[in-house]
Amino acid sequence: MPYPSYESIIQAAKAHKVSVFSMETPPATYFLNKYGIADQFKRTPPLYTGQFHRAVRKGNQALLALLNNGFDRIPREALARINQRWYGESIGQRVNWTYLLIGAGCGAGLILLLGLSNLWLRRLVARRTRELKQQEEQYRDLVQQSDSIILRWHRDGTIAFLNEYGCRFFGYTPDELIGRHVCQTIVPARQQDGVDLQVMIAQICEHPDEYRLNLNQNIRKDGQLVWISWSNRPVCDETGTVQEIVSVGSDVTALKETEAALLENRRELEEARRQAEAANEAKSLFLANMSHEIRTPLNAVIGINSMLVERVGDGELQELARDAMSAANNLLDIISDVLDLSKVEAGKLALVSVPFEPRLVVNQLERMFSLLAREKGLHLEVALASGLPHPVAGDPARIQQIGVNLLGNAIKFTEQGTVRLAMSGRLLDQEQVELVLQVTDSGKGISAENLERIFNPFVQEDLSTTRKFGGTGLGLTISRRLAQLMGGDLTVTSRPGEGSTFTCTIRCSTCCTVPQRTADSAAGRERPYRSLRILVAEDAVVNRKMMEALLRMERHLARFVENGRQAVAAWREEPFDLILMDIQMPEMDGMQATLEIRQAEAALGGHIPIIALTAYAMSGDRDRFLAAGMDGYLAKPITVEQVRELLLSYGGG
Repeated sequence: MPYPSYESIIQAAKAHKVSVFSMETPPATYFLNKYGIADQFKRTPPLYTGQFHRAVRKGNQALLALLNNGFDRIPREALARINQRWYGESIGQRVNWTYLLIGAGCGAGLILLLGLSNLWLRRLVARRTRELKQQEEQYRDLVQQSDSIILRWHRDGTIAFLNEYGCRFFGYTPDELIGRHVCQTIVPARQQDGVDLQVMIAQICEHPDEYRLNLNQNIRKDGQLVWISWSNRPVCDETGTVQEIVSVGSDVTALKETEAALLENRRELEEARRQAEAANEAKSLFLANMSHEIRTPLNAVIGINSMLVERVGDGELQELARDAMSAANNLLDIISDVLDLSKVEAGKLALVSVPFEPRLVVNQLERMFSLLAREKGLHLEVALASGLPHPVAGDPARIQQIGVNLLGNAIKFTEQGTVRLAMSGRLLDQEQVELVLQVTDSGKGISAENLERIFNPFVQEDLSTTRKFGGTGLGLTISRRLAQLMGGDLTVTSRPGEGSTFTCTIRCSTCCTVPQRTADSAAGRERPYRSLRILVAEDAVVNRKMMEALLRMERHLARFVENGRQAVAAWREEPFDLILMDIQMPEMDGMQATLEIRQAEAALGGHIPIIALTAYAMSGDRDRFLAAGMDGYLAKPITVEQVRELLLSYGGG
């Protein structure tokens, strides 16, 4: 069936309207590929003169055999006629040459294109091969020259590769390692801490994500144990099964040894800290016991002298009593300084925060030292800044303690001239106030090399100072530490022969009001007199005598016992309004006696006030006594005024 063009023949073939066609090879190849059916037709041997082109659908051998058999049976005359009809009449050499040239050009272009493409592909493959070879060489150099251990091992634990550094590190040659199990060469069976490394090797292959990083002991050829930090990466097949592990390791033996040394140092430091705490606790216990032993007789000295001052008329006896009272108070100040320093060093000094007026603190300091200054012929100046904030919240007792130390030193070391006390302050923010307490004197001054030394415990400027003026050298130490505990500091400027200026900064909180004394507390002193029946438990004879004289002077009835057991028995025998209970007594101490009384009251009802009279004055003592069931606490030495205030609060006075 004739078609107008080669392309129309191929279109018919694509539409399955033609199963066999004949045309020149180049256009046939072109159009078959153009329409994507080149794989559906088979090319027959080329048609030579006197032969027909024959093409059948690819793979249809039966049809091809049938066609060949048919052509073989056609006579020559009939073939000539068919050939004439098949090729048609010649319409001119020009048309045939045109198609021939086009086909030849297309074929030549295609051949040239294929040749160029083949050449380009060859060059590309050669270049990529060289690049891959270079990359492989670089990778090998990198692996071999690395300062890390690079190990590749199979799933069964046998070593596939170990770089040169790793071989040198472990002391093996590659031939001694390749193919051998890691647990037979570089991995011990167990670590020194008992970890089973053979189990761990199996776990790395079974659960590689859990062992991306691991730290374990390894062993060198010479038997030396080392610590290696490994980074592991699994190599899996197409099913995701781990076939190999690539491990990169770093020697951390020195780091582990350093850590072990640090742990040992930490244990030693912890032991040293424990021993220091034990020593500090022993020191605190020693100070508490010494305080108790000293305060107990001092209680009698101060108490008896205070009564003598009140009861002996003017004259030499009263002067002697006052001198004895002053000496006892000085001794008490020394004891208090030592205890305060111990509390600060132990971190047990408790600060309070209550509203107060800074002006009142300064006024009280002025009243305390004005007489002393006048007696020494000094002029005491007091200056309050106009913008002094008020009221504020802080610890006024500790601020006053600093002021007492500074003013006491200033008057002590000034022979003539002026001592000046000044206080100023400023707002730091909406919540904080900085108070500045400054004491200036015109005394002997302090040399430059001693300006910081005087703040050390038990240190004064020189030994002559101690001999001439006395003192322990603790006042400035405690004052600076108190200032630092309250968020400030204590500094000094001085010139020898011109005097000194001590400046103390203290941080307080802002507040709105200062609690006022209630009418009841103000009127308490005016309540009518009532004689109290008082039980006193005290084992020291001299203290019993002092307390007996004091209570008799205040017109109260008292019964005295020597220990806690007698106190409980006396409480059961007769009613009392108040019990004054010493803490440290033989047979039964004051806390045990209080506990027994409180347990009996729980069953019988009632409550008798019990006040601790003790020479213990360390941090936490007061809370300990109150927790034991006592209602109040008076630290020895006890003055007449303290006893009066106590009795007044319980209805006598």
